[in-house]
Amino acid sequence: MSDAADIRVRLRRVFTAVPPPVRLGLSLLVAVVVGLVAFGAFANHAYQVGPARVVAEIVPVLRGSTDVTVPPFGTISAPTHSAPLRLRLTLAEVDLPALQELALAGVPDTELQEQLRDEALGGARRAVWEGLLAAALAAGFVGWSLRHRWRMVAASALLGVLAPGLLLGWALSAHDLDAFRTPSYRGAVAYAPSLIELVQRRADRVDDLQRQIEKLVRDLNGYYRAPQSFAAGGALPDTVRVLHVSDIHLDPVGLTLTREIADEFDVAFIIDTGDINHYGSDVEAHVAASEVPTGWPYVFIPGNHDSPAISAALDALPHVTVLDETSTVEAGIGIFGVADPASRATGFEPDPEAMRAESRAIAARLQLRIRSGEDTPTVVAMHNPGMAEPFAGVVPLVLVGHTHTPDLSQRDGTWFLDNGTTGGIHFSDLRPDPHIPHTASVLYFTADMPRQLVAIDQIEVYGITGQSSLRRTVIDSGLLAEVE
Repeated sequence: MSDAADIRVRLRRVFTAVPPPVRLGLSLLVAVVVGLVAFGAFANHAYQVGPARVVAEIVPVLRGSTDVTVPPFGTISAPTHSAPLRLRLTLAEVDLPALQELALAGVPDTELQEQLRDEALGGARRAVWEGLLAAALAAGFVGWSLRHRWRMVAASALLGVLAPGLLLGWALSAHDLDAFRTPSYRGAVAYAPSLIELVQRRADRVDDLQRQIEKLVRDLNGYYRAPQSFAAGGALPDTVRVLHVSDIHLDPVGLTLTREIADEFDVAFIIDTGDINHYGSDVEAHVAASEVPTGWPYVFIPGNHDSPAISAALDALPHVTVLDETSTVEAGIGIFGVADPASRATGFEPDPEAMRAESRAIAARLQLRIRSGEDTPTVVAMHNPGMAEPFAGVVPLVLVGHTHTPDLSQRDGTWFLDNGTTGGIHFSDLRPDPHIPHTASVLYFTADMPRQLVAIDQIEVYGITGQSSLRRTVIDSGLLAEVE
């Protein structure tokens, strides 16, 4: 006899030695427990609600709650009831074209709202019935295994259904959706409250901020145009000026800042190193195409929050050039653009190792083209600084964004400029103050050919406080003397 069979025989002997009333109580208790376990394992159902596919799950736990999970962002949870059940709704997938059609249609009418509500409730009810059926079958099987009597099977099945049924009734009778006024967060969605508060504060003050931005930019440029000498070298009138912006994220204040700097500093063109929007949807593509500054040639390198829809919408504009491992020449300045790999799909983050491998391959191909006689670009522009290192020593200047933190450094004779965020958008939990500056950079090149980088102005504007700063870095003091 095997060990398992021997154990079963010993357990049956112990069970049959127990007095009949106690044995009956234990049998029914086991049926209840098995019923609850079976209910938790099978009370789930995937169903369609409008453009979204949702999974509803109901699981017995020690502490009741209602959870809404949106992968990969995280979970919002609230103690909506005291019953020991967790009600979880998980957004499994979204039909983006259908969602965009729904958004463009405006506020759903009453019929559509009722349809969506019926779909949501119908899926939840299906999860309950599937769980109760599993509980009845599992508990009935326990009854048959222990007593081999149909009455015991019926009683066990009834108790197996009754236990989760009572918990459901308890949960529904005291279910309080107002608990979501003070929910808890897990995952990246934990940053949602501060982000929503920031967006609301911005929305309330957009007009004031835009007026402050306009005045601050005029004051900055007026100061730097004045015929005076200071540590950075004075005004630079006889130069070709280029504006570098990044990570605007459709922020209206950032768009105003872009236009004001381009106008006041009389730039030849604008380079945008990506993330002009948030999610890359078709709706945002239309907005971005209508809001991108006009009046200057605009060179755009897609970022990880951009998408094929964004790139196509911008590339269709006559004054916009979208670069993805391609080159262009504006005002005598050669620019080679490296799009973020995530911009070719709808995801936000590319695989870091694959991204670095791709950047090494692109840099190698560029060097091969240069050795074959192609002109060395004056600027390599990309979104993610994680792709920048292979270009050290290859070109004079590399422009990046993505981090929302301005930075300027030099390696192997190449200057690396991270513009920060022209949208002033807060995405990092490392910042104690969610209001970070709107940043932009003005690049100065010689008027004579070939164009050479003379200096870089890094501009930070704090619209809420009305403060601003401009830090100039002289790249070549000899060229600076020539243009003064």
